[in-house]
Amino acid sequence: MDRKNAPYGNRPQGEIRELTKIGVQKLFDQWADVVILACNTASVHALRWLQNDVFPWKHILGVTIPGAERVVEWWYKKIWVIATDATVKSRMYKERVHILDDSVIVEEIGAPGLVPLIEYWITSGDEIEALLREYLTQFSSDIEALVLGCTHYPLIRSSIEKVWWEIHQTYNLDIIDPGFESVEKFRS
Repeated sequence: MDRKNAPYGNRPQGEIRELTKIGVQKLFDQWADVVILACNTASVHALRWLQNDVFPWKHILGVTIPGAERVVEWWYKKIWVIATDATVKSRMYKERVHILDDSVIVEEIGAPGLVPLIEYWITSGDEIEALLREYLTQFSSDIEALVLGCTHYPLIRSSIEKVWWEIHQTYNLDIIDPGFESVEKFRS
């Protein structure tokens, strides 16, 4: 984990790539056989480049494909993605889901204020809930699933569920954690 430079979500692509390359190189220098980019932002901005141009002989995996596969495997037709601005600007989740099923409606919103709070262990309470209200009111209540497009967001899942209930008066929302989905896929 790159504690010195995190979070990556507000950085330009070139910087994200370079920081990710340095981190991956350190892991390979310590004899890692496989590296999994748990950071969604690093996955969307650096994974293909690392796989194709930097370390083509190494095994590097990311979290976006397992997240997208879950959407399609569970037959969702309308999902939203909440992520860092860098991940949203890439439109990677929409692209990945549409490779598998282009009939799925995928909307994405950036939530730039969440990661800095989570980095300071603010995962519940008024401050995080106010931000979540701002972001989650952008979602229509008829979505079937919400993809947590940032590795930090599972830490605020209970706050997300609480605010979702307050806004939409329903718990009828599946939450997809691409990190969890990746563990399930890569384990088998």
